Amino acid sequence: MTINYDGQLITTSITVTFRGRVLKIDDVIIDTGSSHTIISPDILEGIGVTYETGDSIYEAYGIGGSIPFYTKIMDRIEIGTNSIENIEVDIGILPKDHKGLLGLDILKQQNCIIDLKTLELRI
Repeated sequence: MTINYDGQLITTSITVTFRGRVLKIDDVIIDTGSSHTIISPDILEGIGVTYETGDSIYEAYGIGGSIPFYTKIMDRIEIGTNSIENIEVDIGILPKDHKGLLGLDILKQQNCIIDLKTLELRI
């Protein structure tokens, strides 16, 4: 599948399904430096993803400091023609206007190859 490079970040689109509601998210950063996939709560709110009593809360640490997040099980995440069922993702506030980070948890599990010459993500 084609990925985008704007001179600073490589991005792709994913489709998330939560409790039967579907949302396509464009401009998700492909982040090999992130151990987990993280999606902004503002983006997922439209399909009913909110913190609920009992959701696990954690703190993520990175170059920009730390942020709290909670985890949710998504019915499905689609990357191109590949689909991953019942996948846990982190929900947390990201810097600036970032919608989400596609992290190593999914990239490694799906044996993704990022070809920067052809700007393709192969699964």
